[in-house]
Amino acid sequence: MSKTSVKFLKIVCYIVLALIPVWLIFYGVQSYYVLTTGSGEGVINWDSPRIGVKVTFFVMQRIAMLVMAGLFTAFIINVLRYLKDGTIFSRANVILLWVMVLVLPIYSFLSDNMSIAWERTDNLAIVVTDNMFLYPLVALIIASLYKIAYDVAEDQKLTI
Repeated sequence: MSKTSVKFLKIVCYIVLALIPVWLIFYGVQSYYVLTTGSGEGVINWDSPRIGVKVTFFVMQRIAMLVMAGLFTAFIINVLRYLKDGTIFSRANVILLWVMVLVLPIYSFLSDNMSIAWERTDNLAIVVTDNMFLYPLVALIIASLYKIAYDVAEDQKLTI
């Protein structure tokens, strides 16, 4: 494992760790705006007869976003922690990746359909985009590759 590759990985991990709070702050500000602004275009219509569905959808999306941010943060922290010991692939991150594969389609579906929460109309048209399928498939491939790499690294430790 070259020192420049490890150094580059650490730099990227620290940049990502710095950007995750920015992501959360952005959604916090957006949530405040959406929840406190009147029933104009682009915010929750509080006069809607389906306000329960709209607010529930909004809250579910925000919870899914927090779960994804938490999983991603834990993954990056594990990478940095295990790199100190010279380990690239860890069992903890294998598990986190599989959980992300399960959560990602839910998060993608909710994010793609946020218009349900803040449209002025009471029309609850559900949108199904490729994000709900493509991102989880890519995550599944990465999780599978990571699992194989972890298994190979463990076998290599045993043969030495």
